[in-house]
Order: sequence, then C-alpha cells, then structure tokens
Amino acid sequence: MDSEKSPQQERSRATAQRLLSATIRVISESGLDAATVPKIAALAKVAPASVYRRYQDKDALIRAAFLHALEQSNVNNRLHLKRALLKQTLESTAVQLMKLLFEQYRQHPLLIRSLSRYLDSTDDRDFARRARSVMAANVEEVVAVLLHHRDEIVQADPECALRFALLNATCSIEAYAFDPNSLWHSFRAFSPDFLATELAAGFVAYLSNAAKPPRSKRSKPRR
Repeated sequence: MDSEKSPQQERSRATAQRLLSATIRVISESGLDAATVPKIAALAKVAPASVYRRYQDKDALIRAAFLHALEQSNVNNRLHLKRALLKQTLESTAVQLMKLLFEQYRQHPLLIRSLSRYLDSTDDRDFARRARSVMAANVEEVVAVLLHHRDEIVQADPECALRFALLNATCSIEAYAFDPNSLWHSFRAFSPDFLATELAAGFVAYLSNAAKPPRSKRSKPRR
C-alpha cells in the first residue's frame, strides 16, 4: 500500500510545485492581472480543474505562490547571502548591498510590485501577517550578515540601527524603481548608479558616526 501511495503523493507534490512556479513566472513576466487560471495551468502543463482540486480559487493559489516565493527567498538568503554580500569593510559591504538591492528590483519589478499591490488590497489578514513575517525574517537575515561589521558600528543598538538603515535604503530604492512620478526622477543627476553610491555613503555615515548631543549653553557668570 505504501509503495502504491508514494508515487501518487510524489506526483501530487510535483504538480503543486509546478503550479506555484508557473504562478510566480506569470506574475513576474506579465503582472498580477495576467495571472489567470487557464494561463497558469497551461504553463504548469495541467488541466485547469487541477488548480481547483488543490485551491479554493485563483486568489488562494496566488497567496500560496507569494508565500512560497518569499519563503524560498529566505532559504536562499540563509544559504548564499553571506557569500554574496559580505566584504572586508562596512563601506565595501554597503556598496555591495545597494548593488544587490537595485539588482533585485531590476530583475523582478512586476513580481515585487504585484506583491505590494496584493498586500495593500487583500482582506486575508492571515496571509498578510504571514507574508510580512517572512519579509521581516528576510530583513533579519541581512542584518545578521551585516553584524559581522559590528566593530565599525558606533550606534548604541547596532541591530536596530542596521534595520533602520536597511529599511531606509530599501524604501528609497523602491520609490525610485516603482514610482515614475517620484521626485527622484525630477533630477537628472540621480541615476541608479549615483543613487546607489550615495545611499551606500549615507548608510555607512549613519552607522559609523554617532550623533553627538547638543552642547548646553553655559550661562554667563554673574558679576
């Protein structure tokens, strides 16, 4: 009995994997509106009925695919991020970080934008909570690598400072990449390379230069 069930279960897992991968591919190449069940099923080489045997509706498939992609990103970060990101100094690592962030938005603009759009519009709070939890975990993976430069960070709470610096840079890159009406595009000097360089410099400056408390004004001695 077990030997008869095993191939069926394996085929079922393979079919589910193809559906998730096909969904992400359609969204990445054509956007969220193009992710129809017939198109996804055709790419996965299954009948549309196979989708509805596994998922309640198209939205359920899309949510599963987004979570799968986020979790896979987390796994890849754990395995490969240190090698891809970490350099000898905080400055050189910051430059590499900005390069990787820009590359991520260049490679997957529709996918990242579609996920953001879906999170803004979905009524499924559990999905939103789970997705943001995995996204936060990805941030923590980056922070863990950056903490190798702890000795160069003078902020009182290095982990908190790294989260702030990372999210600040990511938000700037996201606005530049996704919003053609952003003020970033009102100035010709702000090319992607220039922005990456300046963001890296700001990243390092914030982490390696502790803000000094303002000097108190001394009252003049009374005569």
